[in-house]
Amino acid sequence: MSTIDAVVSGAGGVGLAAREGRRSGRGWNVWVGLLVTGLVIGFGSFVYQWSAGLTVTGLSNTITWGLYIVAFMFLVGISAGGLIVVAGAELAGTHRFEHVNRLAVVCSVAAVATAAGTILPDLGRPQMAWKMLVQPHLTSPLVWDMAVLSLYLVIGVVDLWILTRRPVPAKSLRVMAIVSLPVAILVHSVTAWIFGLLVARPFWNTPLLAPLFISSALVSGTALVIATAAIVERLTNFVVGGAVYRGLRRLLLWFVAADAFLLFTEVMTTFVSGEPDHREQLDVLLTGRLAPVFWAEVTIGLLLPAMILVFTNTRRWIVTASVLLLAGVFAKRINILFAAEFDPLVGLAPGIPGGRPGQPFRPDEIYLPSWVELGVLTGMVAFFCTIVTIGVRYAVLPHQDEDPVLD
Repeated sequence: MSTIDAVVSGAGGVGLAAREGRRSGRGWNVWVGLLVTGLVIGFGSFVYQWSAGLTVTGLSNTITWGLYIVAFMFLVGISAGGLIVVAGAELAGTHRFEHVNRLAVVCSVAAVATAAGTILPDLGRPQMAWKMLVQPHLTSPLVWDMAVLSLYLVIGVVDLWILTRRPVPAKSLRVMAIVSLPVAILVHSVTAWIFGLLVARPFWNTPLLAPLFISSALVSGTALVIATAAIVERLTNFVVGGAVYRGLRRLLLWFVAADAFLLFTEVMTTFVSGEPDHREQLDVLLTGRLAPVFWAEVTIGLLLPAMILVFTNTRRWIVTASVLLLAGVFAKRINILFAAEFDPLVGLAPGIPGGRPGQPFRPDEIYLPSWVELGVLTGMVAFFCTIVTIGVRYAVLPHQDEDPVLD
């Protein structure tokens, strides 16, 4: 190559790098703009609801829990993936997932922090939440849920701090693994007990609810790690490695199998027993108003991704299956919550009023989230993405070359 060719080639390379840098900078600015817009929408919707009251939501006297609690259950579930992947791999003595450890914990911290935030708009009077700290009722599962969520968040932050030390203190990481696994199980169990201990709701009042929460949390948490790793890998110079995807795929298959078995057991037992109160609420799922969501959960959100994971082993299809599983678990949270609430506790005419002026008496209130609830949820999504973005930028990318990439 002549000197002139080398100069031209070098200049072209510099120009290409400059153009790539400008495109990258514009993409970053657009992403930050989207996050800020989402946060502003969420905060504005929350302030409006706070000033106007829960009457601006779709909630009523018969549907007292709605989109906020669906989001809470889903976020608590996906928070499991990060810490369980890290803790399980550490206790098993495998280094296969070392390269995504920090990313997994960042997802976990973001999910549990956002889950705690979804409780505030559901309270209606969030300024009174401090009373749970100074006047806790220790017999209430809500108090214990708040306690284990706070502990889980602290464990996630400490775990992330340990993983960013150089060198990583192996003993401290193992101690955190021993602590975090039972706490992760406890978080989902206590959340399930909030529903399961309500005797007046037969569909919730089942011992299987806690195992169902744990199994679907393992599915959605692992799927979140896979999906987030694929996005970060595509948008940055972060490399995950094929061995990580294949290892997480095998874990996901076991978790999906356990979740499908528990779901089948719950539906089959309730259907065959014929117990009237339980059957009425099951019929809401099988043939009633929630039937489209339930069968979408079973087919698109469970069977289809399971088939993909069984018959394919490529990154693209593993990520696709993970996204479908996340949608399926979100649908499951909708089904768990509303199957009981759509079957009214007051079945006699004329029912009870929904709680808003001019609303007629009816026993089967229909729930549709209002624009206020959707606005708050938009803010929660932006809050979650903001935490993940900060975590990736300052805790994941600076350390990406320190762990081996297995392909």
